[in-house]
Formats: sequence, structure tokens, C-alpha cells
Amino acid sequence: MVRVDDDATIGRFLEHLRWSVIETTRHDLAAGTTRRDRHETTRLHVVLSGTIELERGDEVVDLDRGDIALLPQGGPTRLTASADARVLSATIELVVPHPTMTRAMPPLLAARGFGRTEPGFSSLLDTMHREASDARPGSSTVLAGLTDVVTSAAVRFWLEHGCGTARAWLAAAQDPNVGDALAAIHESPGSRWTVAALARVARASRSQFSEQFRETVGDTPARYVTRVRMAQAERMLRNGEPVAGIAYRLGYDSEDGFSRAFRRHSGIAPSRWRRTALRPVA
Repeated sequence: MVRVDDDATIGRFLEHLRWSVIETTRHDLAAGTTRRDRHETTRLHVVLSGTIELERGDEVVDLDRGDIALLPQGGPTRLTASADARVLSATIELVVPHPTMTRAMPPLLAARGFGRTEPGFSSLLDTMHREASDARPGSSTVLAGLTDVVTSAAVRFWLEHGCGTARAWLAAAQDPNVGDALAAIHESPGSRWTVAALARVARASRSQFSEQFRETVGDTPARYVTRVRMAQAERMLRNGEPVAGIAYRLGYDSEDGFSRAFRRHSGIAPSRWRRTALRPVA
């Protein structure tokens, strides 16, 4: 991942992310229990206490107290408590609807360490915990306002700590045609994307699309497709999928072709990368 240092870019992007809270629910999970969550709209999960494992598609993340997970497209999700946990879940939507930008977001945005490293928001998380625990008049209204603030802060935290797609998200906000192409890439990274195919999605000529894409995203379409595929490959490797299956699912003609692309990306072979990623920390 590439660290995003352009504060102005992040600021402009966050201007498009004002959230309206549709509903909030609190879940108390005993250690070892699982809750299945399936919504087709944007979902937010805030770990108010304890530890959970969140699984969404190929991605599995461990979330501690104060960590936040945003699922822009919703989808089937499993929440498993590693220790007794309390989770606040919310259905949210953008105040100004922007379907293209939402589709261009990653399926799962996990702000891990948010509560620990953002002390200014720690008290807000405590307040959310209390409001979710006490049946006080107006608790739902207070929770909705806090959720809007905390969601924007969590997205900013995530962008500042390693997200390499902030400029792509901003591109989706500024240029809906390029945004449609970005969303298509993220939805189906294994498709045989060519400049011509993406230009059709963006309703532009090849030359016009290539110029617009480079200007707004800061990369060529081919390199961006590869970057998205490699990020997906890393998640699949962590989950134990065989290299041959990953190659097929990500649109490579052979395992060797995928392995060469992965080595160019990471500097090592996929199997060695997996062993390194899964090696216990001493």
C-alpha cells in the first residue's frame, strides 16, 4: 500500500462523504458466537468493547475495541466474537447520493487501531457505548449524529494510514465516467480488461479515456488493474487459496503468468509471500 500524504486530496474527498444514519442496532456477542449480517446498502460496524473477527467475501480482519469497519456496498458479513464483545451496527447512506463513488470504494474498509491512535475520538466512542447501552430519551438521535462524525474520521484515518486508492475515489467523485470504469474494475478484477473495454464502460473513446484516467487517477488503466488484482491476490493468499486458483480467478492465462506479475509487484513469489505473511510474530 502507498501512504497518502496529500492532505488537500483527502480533504476534497471527505467533502463528498457526509453520512445520514438510517438505523442503528447494538449486538452483545458472547465469546465464540457468530452473527450473520446481510444488507445491500452501506453498513458500519463499530467495536465498542471486546474483540471480533469480521469476514466479508475473501477478506477476514480482526477488530478490537475502538476499531471500525465500513462496508460501502454492504453484502453478506459474518461477525464472530473472539472475546465477549459489544458491536454497534448501522445502516448509513450519503447525504448527497453518489452511487458511482460508493461502488468504486473497496468492499471493506477497516480502520484498525482507530480508537488507540485517535485519542480525540476515544471519548466519542465511549459516548456511543453509553448511548447504545442506556435507554435514554433521544439516544437514537444522539447515536446518529455521533455515527456521522466517527465514520468520516475513520475514513480519514484509513486514508492516512496506507490506502493507495484515495485518488481513485476522488476521481469517481469528480468524473462519473471514469468512476464507472473504476467501479467495474473493483467489482470484477479478473475480467479481461483492456483500454478499449474500459473506455466503453466510461462511454468515451480510447484516447479520451486514457487521458482522463491518467489525469484523475494518476496511473494508466493497465497499471491500476494490476494494482487492484495484486491487492486481491494478497487477500486470497492469506486465506489459503491455491496459487493456480488465484491466477484463474484474476484473469491470468496461467499460474506462471500470475506468478511473474506477482513477483514484479512484491519482489517475491506468491507461495513465499504467503509463508511470510502468515509467519507468527515472535
